[in-house]
Formats: sequence, C-alpha cells, structure tokens
Amino acid sequence: MPRLARKYIESSFNHIIIQGINKEFIFENNYLKERYKHILKENLLKTNVKILAYCIMDNHAHILVYSDEIKEVTKLMHDTNTKYAKLYNNVKKRVGYVFRDRYYSQMILTQEQLYNCIVYIHNNPVKANIANKKENYIYSSYREYLGKKDLITNEGIELIFGSDINYLELFNQIHKKDNIENIADIKEEKSSDKIIEEYLKNNNKEIEEIVNDESKFCELLLKLRHYGGLSLRAMSEIFNINKDKLNKIINKKL
Repeated sequence: MPRLARKYIESSFNHIIIQGINKEFIFENNYLKERYKHILKENLLKTNVKILAYCIMDNHAHILVYSDEIKEVTKLMHDTNTKYAKLYNNVKKRVGYVFRDRYYSQMILTQEQLYNCIVYIHNNPVKANIANKKENYIYSSYREYLGKKDLITNEGIELIFGSDINYLELFNQIHKKDNIENIADIKEEKSSDKIIEEYLKNNNKEIEEIVNDESKFCELLLKLRHYGGLSLRAMSEIFNINKDKLNKIINKKL
C-alpha cells in the first residue's frame, strides 16, 4: 500500500464524532439528514478543510477530516452544529441543547488507522442493521467514492491513496475488512487524568520516572493524543514542557 507523508499522519487527520443529546435521534429522517449535509457543505466551502469520509446516522454522525489548521475544523463544526441546532429546534418546536457536548475528535496517527477509520465509518449502517450493503446507504461517502462527488473531493482522495494509482482498487481492497473494531466511540473517550493514572498503574512507575524515560514518555504522549484527543499545547500545559520538545519526542516514535 502507498505510504503517506509523515507530516499528514502526524497532525492533520481527525475523526470527528457528533451525537445527539441523551442519544436522541437528531437525524431521524431523510429531511434532517439532508439539511445537516447541506449546512456542512455550505460551511465547508468557507474553509480549507477536506472531508475524506462521512456517515450520518439517526442519532450521531462520523466525519473524517483533513486540515493543517485545527482551528479551521473547530470553526467548521461549530458553525455547522450551531446552525443545524437552530433548524432542528425550529422543526421540532423545542428549545435547548441538540448535541451532546461540542464534538469528539480522535487524531489519526498511522496509515493503518486512516484506512480502518474510513472502513469503520462506511460500515456503520451495516453494523446498525439499517442497510444490508454499504453502497445502499445514501448518507455515507461510500457511494461518492464510487461515483459523483459531493462532500469529498479528488484532492482529498489523493491525500489518502496518492495520485499515481487507481484508488478504487485499493479502496475496494481495504473495505474487505468488515470486522474492524470500534476504533472511536464517544463512550471510549477518557480524560487525561484517567489515561495518565492507568498508564502509571500499568507500568508501576511514578510520573517523574515516566517523563525521564523518553520511550515510555513518548508512549504516554501518543495515548493522550489517541484516546484523549489532546493537542501538543494541552500536553505542554499538563507536563509543563515546551510543546516543541514534546513534538520532537513524538516524532522519534512515528
């Protein structure tokens, strides 16, 4: 399989999950799914964010994005969810929150994670027994890869598969893996304190020992990124260590 440039895997791919408050069906019919998709597309045109995969289910949605600027992703999701919440409350004649929290973001760190994330997103309707085949679900990017593009683009496809191969061959190959584990679910999100606590307990060490052991410290930093969605800035504040130094430690592992 083609390799992606390391910098892309290091910092630019994120798996976004949004969910209805109290797991309510906030996308319960085709009209609401269409409206969310339309609003997302409108706001997408105002940013440099590229959507690489998506699936809008009844009570949640998965969106795989690429952007060099995380603030652009934040703006895209904030503007989209704010506008949709107003529409949803108006349609339902209700008031109050529509989404559970802001959104959950999982950073993609390896090419294998990237491929698995795409397959996992496209498998959602089949796993939920609302479609018997991935290509039969219309609110997913799976069909866009096979035909007319809407939210995804050729530029985004090249970021994943490269420009020197027939991407459909590799696309079909990775989708033969139907039993990918739940790589990112909202219930799996952990606080940084919990991740650090578990890591110290599993290694039977104090935090000072971990920080002074570069290999172990790097492993902990990657866990904080992967399971906690923490940025370099956030980890810098936790450990009181310059973020450039943390980045160098992580890069040695990648």
